[in-house]
Amino acid sequence: MLQVVLGALAHVPWYGFALLLAGPTVLLIARKRSPAWAVAGVCAVALGFVALDNPLGPVVPGIVAAVILAVVNGARVAAWLALAGLWLGWIGLGWIGLGLLRVRLFDSALEELKWLGMAVLLAGIAEIVDNRRQRAIVYRRLWEEERRRREEEAQRRAGEQRLQIARELHDVLAHSLSLITVRASIALELLDSDPGEVREALLAIKQASKGGLDEVRSVLHGFRSEQAPRSPAPDLSMLDDLVAQSEAAGLTVRLVRTGIGGDVPAGAGLAAYRIIQEGLTNVIRHSTARSAVVSVHHAGWALLIGVSDDGPARMSESDSGSGVIGVRERAAALGGWAEIGPNAKGGFEIRVALPL
Repeated sequence: MLQVVLGALAHVPWYGFALLLAGPTVLLIARKRSPAWAVAGVCAVALGFVALDNPLGPVVPGIVAAVILAVVNGARVAAWLALAGLWLGWIGLGWIGLGLLRVRLFDSALEELKWLGMAVLLAGIAEIVDNRRQRAIVYRRLWEEERRRREEEAQRRAGEQRLQIARELHDVLAHSLSLITVRASIALELLDSDPGEVREALLAIKQASKGGLDEVRSVLHGFRSEQAPRSPAPDLSMLDDLVAQSEAAGLTVRLVRTGIGGDVPAGAGLAAYRIIQEGLTNVIRHSTARSAVVSVHHAGWALLIGVSDDGPARMSESDSGSGVIGVRERAAALGGWAEIGPNAKGGFEIRVALPL
């Protein structure tokens, strides 16, 4: 191939080399700004080159590059028209004497159609190149979108996991520390007058701290490992133990179970347990009431939960409200609702519905 090109160039006069350089120059200058004018200029230079009785071979690479670049850059119609004009000019050179040195002789109709076929083939190659380029662009865009989607999904899951960890730890630690605080206060008050009661308070503190640590370890183990947690997740079957812990802190709890009964999904059972735990913790920490009512009603379509006390609240204490926010978030995560606020007796009440 190189020998053929070099052999053809050996018969090109000096002005032919000027035209050979003009074609690539036009292509380099105008291929980005105006690909339509670039392909038209290259084809016009090529036609002038062969009109001076020069071989067609040296200008073919420039024509191929100009047509492909024009199609790739969106000047498809201009590329087709330039090829058509080049072929018609080539045909015209076989019929008309231009008075420029010598003009090529007209070949047979089959030979002339061969050049038309080559022009059509070049247009087809340009379309194939552009099609593959467009497909590559689409695939790259889809890959980028998928990568961004996966990154956003990973960030969303990480955020949800952090929120879930914070919520679980808040509920566990707030309840355990509230029990410890209450029993420690009782122990300090009775330290001199009733040593037996102090012993019971210290045992209750030990039990509450051990239970809280076990729950924290279970929560963290569940997030760190895909294996089953070391201890089962809390659910409604553990309400009696939760009530016993609250009563050990001096709060009388009346547990009311109603409804049709039946199994409760694990997610709803855990949410119900944590909501009740948060409600009892709020009573212990922020209310002067020493009794509370916990109601659990299985309605079949939903689990209805209520935690209330007679108040009044300890006005001297303030709370950031993170526990109440956690109750609302747990209900919303399962598609339920929560109503939280004062009740008619002057106390505080939490009412939640969790769909089943």
